[in-house]
This record gives sequence, structure tokens and C-alpha cells, in this order.
Amino acid sequence: MLERIETFIRKFGVVAACILIPAQVLTSLAYLTGRRIFYFSTTPLQELEWHLFLALIFLSFGAVLLADRHVRIDIFRQRLSPTVKSYVEVLGFVIALAPFSLALIYFGAGFAWKAFLVDEGSRAALGLPHRWIIKSMLPIGGVLLLLAGVILTRRSINQIWLNKRGHAQ
Repeated sequence: MLERIETFIRKFGVVAACILIPAQVLTSLAYLTGRRIFYFSTTPLQELEWHLFLALIFLSFGAVLLADRHVRIDIFRQRLSPTVKSYVEVLGFVIALAPFSLALIYFGAGFAWKAFLVDEGSRAALGLPHRWIIKSMLPIGGVLLLLAGVILTRRSINQIWLNKRGHAQ
């Protein structure tokens, strides 16, 4: 089951990146061209650029974590044994990653739901409508991050168990 979830998270992150990065580049080009060359208001394009960036970040959270491409403080970690690294991973999940992910899910879902109920739009006169769409990236990203964290924590626990079992024999 966890293998299927991992495959989904990895593929979802790649697909999101393959769609959102070119879309963001094209939006940025259109925004800059419209603003600098044609001198017309590009507020919707500017907001869309921000929205695409936010969507890219949140929809790739889980895939980035699984690929071990996330920000890490490796000054001390690189010197640790595999067993101690596994303990650090489990503690990191329990102390930081799980609470952060759950907060993203809980508060992000509330933000998105409230925005949906009132059909919140941009405060800018020419801004984008339906703000709930971008706000929904918060809980989606939180779920992807939490699931990826569970997968990695499970691996770390297995590593700890195997190391203890190997030393016991």
C-alpha cells in the first residue's frame, strides 16, 4: 500500500512540475512583455504567476521529500551512523514534519473552505477570482507531505529494527 502511495506522490510531483514550470515561465514572459513593451495592466498575469509558483511548491512537497531534495542541515547529520540518522528522521517527523503537515491541512482547509463559501477573489480590481483554488493547495500539499513523511518514517523504523536485530544475533 505504501509503495503505491509513494509512486503516486512521485509521479504527481513530476507531472505538477512538468505542467506548472512551463506555465509559470510563459506567464512570466507574458507579464513582462505586457508590462514593459505594451504598457498595459497585467495584474491578472502577475497574480497567476504567484499562484502557479505557490501551486508548484505545495504540489511538489511530497515528491521533493521522497527524493531527499529538501532543505537539510547536514553539518552534523553526515557524521552520524545509519541507525542514529534513522532515529533523527523519526524524531524529526514526530516533532516537526507531522505537526507542520497537520497544521497545513487543518488551517489550509479552513482557509480554502471559507474562500469557497464567499467566492473570495483578489482584492485588486483586475485580479483573479476564485481564490479558493489556490488556497486549496495548502491542505493538498500538507497531505502529500504528511504521506511522504509517513513513508520515510516507516523506512527509518524498519532500518532501526533491522540494525537492532542484526546486532542481537
